[in-house]
Amino acid sequence: MLVSDRRRPSGFTLIELLVVIAIIAVLIALLLPAVQAAREAARRSQCVNNLKQLGLAMHNYESAQGGFPWNQACGRPGSSWTTIDVAHGRSGHSLLLPYLEQQTVANAFNYAWGHQFLYSYDLDVIQGTAARTVISSFLCPSDGGGIGRNNYMLSNGTNYDWHSRIEGAGVFGRPDQDNWTLPSAYGAGTIAAITDGTSNTVAFAERSRGDNSAAKKSPSDIYVGAGMPGPPTYVASNAADSEFIRTQMMPACAAFAKANPQSTWDHSGAHWGNSNYNQTTFNFMITPNNKTPDCSNWGSHGIGYGFHTPRSYHSGGVNVCLADGSVRFIKDSINVQTWYALGTRAGGEVVGADSY
Repeated sequence: MLVSDRRRPSGFTLIELLVVIAIIAVLIALLLPAVQAAREAARRSQCVNNLKQLGLAMHNYESAQGGFPWNQACGRPGSSWTTIDVAHGRSGHSLLLPYLEQQTVANAFNYAWGHQFLYSYDLDVIQGTAARTVISSFLCPSDGGGIGRNNYMLSNGTNYDWHSRIEGAGVFGRPDQDNWTLPSAYGAGTIAAITDGTSNTVAFAERSRGDNSAAKKSPSDIYVGAGMPGPPTYVASNAADSEFIRTQMMPACAAFAKANPQSTWDHSGAHWGNSNYNQTTFNFMITPNNKTPDCSNWGSHGIGYGFHTPRSYHSGGVNVCLADGSVRFIKDSINVQTWYALGTRAGGEVVGADSY
């Protein structure tokens, strides 16, 4: 019998190679969601930690100053409160800097300059060094698409515009009134003023950052010049206003956004040093991540009146910091009346921990 000298060639056949590749592809497909979920869990944990830092800073500020920082701090330190400058006031964030181990940044601001912040993404050169500083505790790592510098907003309660009416006041106050009187007009935000309970009142909430482009759509876009009628009392938690918002304002906002896709204000979170809505302040007009977009009927700027809603890139809801410093995850499906109750500091509502 003849023995062949031919030997089977070493290596994989094409079929074997394809089988191996297919198995690797299946394993990747199975593992990738788990890896992404783990990464998002880590990002969300960091986001929660940032809010806890803000809550701690808020209480340290209150202990030192006798009240919480203004959410829209018009006027200047050491000056008469008759020098109120509505559009360009310093933010609660800037007041909290020393309590966030950011004293150097706080020292870089020149509050004696008056009109220090502009509406647009461009920053006043006088304040540029401080205002352009990126502070990591102001940024949620889950929001990777925005160009702004702030994801965390202070509550202005259920007020539709920039005032802080007592009946709709949130944790923080604003030192003005329709006749621009002294800061006591609406009352400073204090622990004693939160009669609904610090564990039932939201102080901070997330809001996704803007992309600075009207050509792009992002959750934080505000459709400006919207043909929305104003609510009766400008306080969403009022029963008549709540019905008006649901039946008239939200449909009008959605219709305007559809017809005017590029009429947007795209600067959310651009200035953590600025006190305006969409920069460092939000309100409780509609529920978090609402499918109705944010709209403002205040000229061409999305900062005066309108919907300035908490929004995030977390699936199913947003993180908030309550007035007691604890952090909770609020689901998108929260009942609107419960949402309003969490917004007011002295609304007298009874809110159970299992209702949100």
